[in-house]
Amino acid sequence: MRMIAALALAVLLAPAVLALPGEVIVEKDSGEEFPASITMNDPQGAEPVQLRATGTGLRKKAWFKVYAACFYVRKDAEIAADPYADFIDGDFEKVIVMRFLRDVGADKIEGAFREGIRKTLPEGHDEAVDAFVGLFTSPVQKGQELILRYAPGGGLSAEQGGKPLGGVEDPDVIAAVWATWFGDDPISKDLKQGLAGL
Repeated sequence: MRMIAALALAVLLAPAVLALPGEVIVEKDSGEEFPASITMNDPQGAEPVQLRATGTGLRKKAWFKVYAACFYVRKDAEIAADPYADFIDGDFEKVIVMRFLRDVGADKIEGAFREGIRKTLPEGHDEAVDAFVGLFTSPVQKGQELILRYAPGGGLSAEQGGKPLGGVEDPDVIAAVWATWFGDDPISKDLKQGLAGL
């Protein structure tokens, strides 16, 4: 519990992800625009890190558009031709920005993350899984962004509508969160490919 509180405090004191002026990348099915590059604060106190967009995608549930997303990695990160393992396990800065196109209840967000994590981690790590999904206590409003950020040495942190929520440091849970989009059984194969730019 102390670990979660300390990480939450670090997130509260850290600046949010900032968009850099310049080009944008467009999610084609929704028309949503995202910055082609962003900066992220380094939790170790070093200079801010620049990240580049790899691709965008649309999360749909039945015929409903739920959110448009853009995935970012550290600008100088070395990514393999088949990038999915690197996106899940690579120890470099990563960010996913989900811009919601409809209102979604907190229970739906929590349930979706728990289901995604348990595809990769069917058992164990209960405290860390509960801590992560328990961050999402407020409904997401249409137009709001839900952002997940990973930094080496800083764990995985979450932000909703510009408000820091806290985070987790368990590496297996963090990898399982990224596997929600990039694993062998992702929430959407089209979204997986789009976020990877493939």
